[in-house]
Amino acid sequence: MSARLAAATLVAAVAGSAFLPATANATESTSTHPLTMTLGAPVPDNTVKRGGDTRTMTLTVTNSSDKAQDFQAWLPGRAEGPSPMPAGSIVFDVTALDAPATKSRVGRQDGAWQGLFHPASGDASSAFSVPAHEEFTWKVTFGLGATYPTNDGDFTLKASPLSGGVTADPARNTVVFKTEPAIEPGTFEVRLDPTAGVRLHPGGRAEMSLTTRTTGPGEFPDDIDRGLVIDALPGMDFGLEAEIDGKTVEMPESSPNHFDLPPLGKGFNHAGETNSLKLFLSLEDGSEVEKETWVRLHALHFLEGDLFVDSQADAKILPAQTSTGSPSATPSATPSASPSTQPSSAPSATADSTATPSTAASSTTAAGTSTTGGSGTTATGSLASTGSGAGLWATVAGVLLAVGFGAAALGGRRRRATAV
Repeated sequence: MSARLAAATLVAAVAGSAFLPATANATESTSTHPLTMTLGAPVPDNTVKRGGDTRTMTLTVTNSSDKAQDFQAWLPGRAEGPSPMPAGSIVFDVTALDAPATKSRVGRQDGAWQGLFHPASGDASSAFSVPAHEEFTWKVTFGLGATYPTNDGDFTLKASPLSGGVTADPARNTVVFKTEPAIEPGTFEVRLDPTAGVRLHPGGRAEMSLTTRTTGPGEFPDDIDRGLVIDALPGMDFGLEAEIDGKTVEMPESSPNHFDLPPLGKGFNHAGETNSLKLFLSLEDGSEVEKETWVRLHALHFLEGDLFVDSQADAKILPAQTSTGSPSATPSATPSASPSTQPSSAPSATADSTATPSTAASSTTAAGTSTTGGSGTTATGSLASTGSGAGLWATVAGVLLAVGFGAAALGGRRRRATAV
């Protein structure tokens, strides 16, 4: 990868670390707990103009128990639409009204926006201690900055517990901000073909294509950086070329099996426009392939260092001596496994060992809009898309995926997307 894309991969890997304490638990719960959290109605209302308009709300935490309770929360949010939030696109602040002095900060992760607050005397992992039968209150300021994406619409903000016994009721802690002017958001769709997989042997070469398409109004606020990452097994050395302006060009490789792809410029982001990039994947002579196996291909998309789409496909790798003739475009057998460089702790990130290539990707947890955070991944025949159906709470699984690729991009050798 280029230095910019390698840095973007690292940002995706570590973006959540400063904003998610080690005890983070964003699971929503409506059961009864000692602490109750309420996010009040915006003042004066929930319609916000783009370009710096702000609203204020009161966040209240009440302790109904007979002893002090620790309290940690964050205010994650996501816009309806395909674009992640650029830096500075959201105005956010949390100040104490009847609570200890407070600091707040903003983060991004897998296409999702994050607001975090904590005691001013501590750091992001510090908790407030709410005395028995008392309550703390804060003023939350929220607004849409000048760089709020023109292809995104309404924004949902949620006060969600990170730790402690907190009743998290969406009816009490969720606010949907209506953007002005209003839009009907479209999607950003990505497909890596053939999604059923390609067939390769040492010395072989296979053709693929990466197709992207936009719908709806507005545009992405910056270039979209792209890269192709291959979950190769040790001893496998891949090459990648692309057809650009009628010429076949070798794609730069920043670390083994991590390739840069030409970015999509802002001029691409017109509604309904399609871009197709022809790719040629090769497996170098001398690569160690002892038996038929499968590897996973990831077409990664970043906006300002924020990973938001990971479209996937598979490649069937054959020992050199078993190959006859030209490689076919479609694999002839189901994979016994989908090798991965992702950390073993990433939930649902690795395909089931008995799955076919298409079902394997369908089972993958995404990091952006489906996620899960999802991040959205797909290896089915449909385009992977980011849009108004994005899930909110998949960022934790997504960052686990990103950590694996981030380490690889630095030589230690990832959506937001939903299947439609």
